[in-house]
Amino acid sequence: MIDFIRNILIIDKDSDQSVLIKNLLLKNSSKFFVFILNGRQQLAELVSQNEIKYVFLNANIGKKETIYVLRFFSMLREKSHYEIPIFFTSEDYEFMQEMLELYSLEKLQILHTPLDCKDLVDKIHTLAFGKTNPTQKSKTSQSNLNVDLEFMNVFITSTKKIIAEMAHLPDLVHSPPVLMANVTGPLDIVISAKILISSIYFKGSYYIAFPKQTFLNFYEIVVMEKCSEINNENKDFASELANIIYGQCKKKFSEAGYNLEMVIPSLHLGEINYSIVILIPFESSLGKFYLAVAPGLI
Repeated sequence: MIDFIRNILIIDKDSDQSVLIKNLLLKNSSKFFVFILNGRQQLAELVSQNEIKYVFLNANIGKKETIYVLRFFSMLREKSHYEIPIFFTSEDYEFMQEMLELYSLEKLQILHTPLDCKDLVDKIHTLAFGKTNPTQKSKTSQSNLNVDLEFMNVFITSTKKIIAEMAHLPDLVHSPPVLMANVTGPLDIVISAKILISSIYFKGSYYIAFPKQTFLNFYEIVVMEKCSEINNENKDFASELANIIYGQCKKKFSEAGYNLEMVIPSLHLGEINYSIVILIPFESSLGKFYLAVAPGLI
C-alpha cells in the first residue's frame, strides 16, 4: 500500500499549543496532515473516516476524557489488531502511571512536562519516515531531504518491472540505496534520462543512468539493432525508456488515489554531478545500470 500522507491527531485543551505543534509538523514535512480535537467529542467519527497514523494526547483535557480516549484506542487495537502510536503527556505523574498500568498499549510513549514541541515533532517524524528530521543540521540527514521511502519504492519496482520485461531479464536485481558520494568504485555513467518531479510527495530529479556498454546491450536486445557507439540515432532510446517507466509509476500512483503530472524526460550525458544523489544500483546479464535520485534538484 502506498502511504504518502500521514494523518496526525492532536488531542489537547491548550489551543495555542495545538496550533504550534500543527505548524511545526507541517513545516517539517508536506506529507503530514493534522487534525485537532480539544476533547473526546467527534473522536470516534474522525478516526472512522480517516486513517490516523499518530496521536498526541494531553491529559489536560481531564481525567475522564483521557481515560475515554485511551480506552477507545485500546479497544480499537483489539478490533483491528493494529495499534496506533500515542504520545502521551500529563502534569500528574501518578495519573500517568495509573494509565500505563491500566492500558498496556505497547506503542504508548510518555512525554515529560513542560512539553518540548520540537522534540515531539522529531519523534513523530522518526516514526513516520524512519530517519532523522531533515531540518536538523546533519550531513546524513541531508541525504534524505524530501525523499519518501514509499515514493522511491514505486520508481524502483517500476524500473525493475519495465526493464525486466522489455529485455527479458529474469536475473535483474537491485541493491539497497546508497549515497553516490560513498561509492568508491567507478560508475562509468555516460547517458541518463532525467525526470523532473515537483509534488507534495517529492521535489527533485530521478535519473535512469547507464554505462556505455549496458546501454548499447539493452538497445540491441529491445530494438534488435547492434551499435558500437552512442549516437544521435540511438540516444533518444534512454528518454523513451524513462517515459515508459514514468507511465508505470503514474499508473501505480493513480491506483492508490494520487496523481502526478505528465512530464517529458530529458537526456543527460556524462556523470551526474550534484551535492546529494541517492543511488540504487541494478545488476543484470546485460550489465550494471542505476536509478539515481537527486532531492531538491529541479
